[in-house]
Amino acid sequence: MKETTVSQSLGPTDGAPPENVQIQTVTGCNGGCIFCPNGKTRRAIPFGRRMDEKLFRSVADQCLELGVRRYTLYLMNEPLLDRNLPERVAYISARIKKPQYTKITTHGGLLTEDMARRLLDAGLDKLKISVQSINPETYRHIMHLSLERTLKNIDSFLDLKEKGGYRRPRLEIVTVDSIQTHAELPEMRRYWQMRNIKLHIEPVENRIDHTEIRQSAVGTGRLVPFTWCRRLMEQIFVLYDGRMILCCSDWEQQSFMGDLTRERIADIWQGARYAEYRRRFADGNIEGMICSGCRKQAPSEYPE
Repeated sequence: MKETTVSQSLGPTDGAPPENVQIQTVTGCNGGCIFCPNGKTRRAIPFGRRMDEKLFRSVADQCLELGVRRYTLYLMNEPLLDRNLPERVAYISARIKKPQYTKITTHGGLLTEDMARRLLDAGLDKLKISVQSINPETYRHIMHLSLERTLKNIDSFLDLKEKGGYRRPRLEIVTVDSIQTHAELPEMRRYWQMRNIKLHIEPVENRIDHTEIRQSAVGTGRLVPFTWCRRLMEQIFVLYDGRMILCCSDWEQQSFMGDLTRERIADIWQGARYAEYRRRFADGNIEGMICSGCRKQAPSEYPE
């Protein structure tokens, strides 16, 4: 089946390096968000496996050589499970210049005072915390975590940042607009606005039609083919063992693109496999690609 709705402007990179990289420095998550495939995959994914430091530095160095702009040390995991995360952030932070920056997304439950202090010292640029409700019962239902602990961690982090005179990282809160939380969004906006913290509201994704989450997290609007996606053209995704996959939604790890224990990022990024996928995506010929099952609430149908 040919998806003719895909924008024809999404062509190959024409030699351009990736704009962004996501690196999985540790596997797994201690949460259980209903909209996330964590713990629900058919593929057995080990918990708590950390990326080898030599491999991490090799990936970071190659990305620095390529001029990658955004360095996200998070990929299908809870990044704060990696006890060496601040040192990994610092390794990159010491070598980049604006507009380059470092970022993590976390549920915040493991943002202890020690971890917060070390991330502040590491020079992290952006800290995004997933807070799916400010109602303790709703929060626990969605995330299987303690709202009280998360909010306490956020307060402690902000206090440390202010007292230490740190300019970074910028804190942002993210929530998913699902039927479980849609009615709470106005209250959530007010809560975070009162604290002068930006709230990002994101749409439900079906994670390439992952069957285990299809019924548990339902969007409030129509899910449509994710045809405005730029990931193929701009972003690379590196798993803890050096494998590169096509997309952050590929929880079953079906889209193997290369192995960074044996190959270089530039060779994979400019290789025949990527070129063929980009060409097919631009042509709307995505049958057999993981993209064919991807659905997301259209940008115009969820609140900014």
